[in-house]
Amino acid sequence: MCGYIFVSSRTTKTRPIDSKLLNHRGPDFNSEIDLGWCRFRHWRLSIQDLTSFSNQPYSREKDYLIYNGEIYDYHDLGLFHFSKKFDSDTQLLFHALKNNSFDLIRKESGFYSFLFVNELQKKIFAARDYFGKKPLYYYFDEDLLIVASEDRVVRDIARQYRKSVGLNASSIAHYLRYKDLHYGSTFYEGVSELPPGSTFDFNFDKWQLLISRTWEDYYYSKPFYKEEIANQTISEDSEAILKQSLINSIEKRFTADVPVQLALSGGVDSTLVAMVANNKKKDFERTLTVSSSSRPSELIKSQLLCEKFQLSQKVINFDGIDVLDLLEKCINAQGGPLSHPHTLGVFALTLEASNKGKVLITGEGADELMYGYDHYKNSNSTFAFLEHIDPYDYFDIKSSEKKSCLNDLPWNKFLENNDYRDLDVKTHLLSLLRRNDRVSMRNSVEVRSAFLDFQLFQIVFRQQEKGTLSKGKGTLVKMIQDSYHDYKVDGNKIGFYVPFNDWFKAQVQENLLVRKYIENAKEFFEINFGWTLKKNVDVKEKLAWALLNIGLFLEIEEQLN
Repeated sequence: MCGYIFVSSRTTKTRPIDSKLLNHRGPDFNSEIDLGWCRFRHWRLSIQDLTSFSNQPYSREKDYLIYNGEIYDYHDLGLFHFSKKFDSDTQLLFHALKNNSFDLIRKESGFYSFLFVNELQKKIFAARDYFGKKPLYYYFDEDLLIVASEDRVVRDIARQYRKSVGLNASSIAHYLRYKDLHYGSTFYEGVSELPPGSTFDFNFDKWQLLISRTWEDYYYSKPFYKEEIANQTISEDSEAILKQSLINSIEKRFTADVPVQLALSGGVDSTLVAMVANNKKKDFERTLTVSSSSRPSELIKSQLLCEKFQLSQKVINFDGIDVLDLLEKCINAQGGPLSHPHTLGVFALTLEASNKGKVLITGEGADELMYGYDHYKNSNSTFAFLEHIDPYDYFDIKSSEKKSCLNDLPWNKFLENNDYRDLDVKTHLLSLLRRNDRVSMRNSVEVRSAFLDFQLFQIVFRQQEKGTLSKGKGTLVKMIQDSYHDYKVDGNKIGFYVPFNDWFKAQVQENLLVRKYIENAKEFFEINFGWTLKKNVDVKEKLAWALLNIGLFLEIEEQLN
């Protein structure tokens, strides 16, 4: 819902932070604090408690909080844990941190990324939620610490302090192979991402940064929703408990003092969200649907649902849209090449949502929650660390010293303490959440994922482990059909599909700009790695997608520099 930047230097006086850097993440209010040994600025997107009382940096008695997120149950949590009523989640979080009670609320419903600054001790404590919904990027060396909500901003600040932070060529090569980044790497040298569910402590006097766990720990650890449930018993009425937990999770996402909208694709996940909202009389502005003539069934299904339950609907038609322009906007917003083509649909949804409000609820995470992906059913497989292309198939790679970025990811080793779903949560889902954050916040909209609830994941996992809940989304379908008897599942459903493939096949050979960006990427690999495209290679499909994204990203970076 917000954004922040923190800077500390032990050799240089810190400089004022440009108030425009993250204005898209929080256009409602921003303010900066200079403590001498550090300075920080917060941008607020006001969603809960619209008064100035919850503006940030939020401070009391030489302590400061800069916070990006939502804790939905703050009223009940405040009374239960502290016997105190709070007017916002910001106040609850601050109180918990000031009283060393963060562990009491860190696994409650919501998401967060924050820094808690102690002025007198010259220390900060930072944390990120378990799913990784909200980001935290940092740069740290012998005399400079930067923490921010976006990696490109960390790069920009570092350069102000004369740090040589260029593009990370190895990360770009890794993206070429996997269509994603792993191990906390970014597209900028020296800029890293804090693992989800992790914390770090910074001591200015000792100039020491302690991170609670590495990315290897993150991948290797048992599922976070499994850690505390081994000895819990399960009620016989498990179906009723699950249904009520699903409803509670969806209802909580409507906690807001601003208009709420729903992303409705016509699939199981978003349909259930819309139905629960309607049945529980939740107040929301409208539903938003992406449509194209290449997939008319999705629009038909969403329209039928809206007609039956008298829901207002806005249809975003992708026919005739300037896809290259939208692709450029998405890459610029995300700060790197895209991992998912349907990012274009998410951008269009959040841009339209910004015209009527600040909150958009989606069905993200239901497949991971319920073991819903087809690959779970057909075989023991996963999205995790999935190779997009093998560079050896397309490039002449001769220089041995330039092969480090081509090391295989040992994902099979991660299965020793995990299952396929957990790997997808920690990789594929995390990638979707990174996309959601950057794309939605570029349009000053907060995306809430109705099924990404810590307690809900615990309940589902426990029931599946006990054998009282089968894997798959049958329970969700049944909940829908109890109220909407005519609902049928579309086996080929793709959330927020956009007609990118048809456009891509036509443009990759004919569009001069597309060809230019692909040539930019080819030149990059030849200059940085000595890789040249094999003479018999036809640049199409997967390779063309990767090269176009890389080339366009390089063009944007050159313009920004």
